[in-house]
Amino acid sequence: MTDKKQQLTAADIMKRDLVVVAESDSLQQALALMTDNHVTGLPVVNSDERCVGVISAFDILNYEQDHADLDGSSEGHTAQFFDPDSEQWETIRVGTFGAEEIASVQVQEVMACDLVAVQPETPIAEVARMMLAENVHRILVVGAQSRLFGIISATDFVRQYVAEH
Repeated sequence: MTDKKQQLTAADIMKRDLVVVAESDSLQQALALMTDNHVTGLPVVNSDERCVGVISAFDILNYEQDHADLDGSSEGHTAQFFDPDSEQWETIRVGTFGAEEIASVQVQEVMACDLVAVQPETPIAEVARMMLAENVHRILVVGAQSRLFGIISATDFVRQYVAEH
């Protein structure tokens, strides 16, 4: 007898009501969307509504850190950030890269372009193995030509487990 969990597919547990950001939007807009929707990452779509990447709060913090004022005025100032993808606390240097600068940088300049994605019919056991192998907190569910159907996060697996028990 086949276990019910093995029969479930990505389409069965994915979130369909997605918040996405356009590749031409600013990092400031992406952060606002993340904050307003209580998420740490967003699929990035192009003008044809095809998924072309993912951007996370950690990506933006890394960008800010790499481009912060290096004149030494912020030396010694750090902040802690929990990266849900690596499940570790990271220490970042706090610089003087301000709101004006972040508003002028487009998402496409910072996003990760290597999509970690599955098809809707992919069994959830395979989705889970892929998330572990790729060390990611979320995985995209896409169809032909990178059409975005949904997203699955680690929380969706927990939600499914609780529903079954």
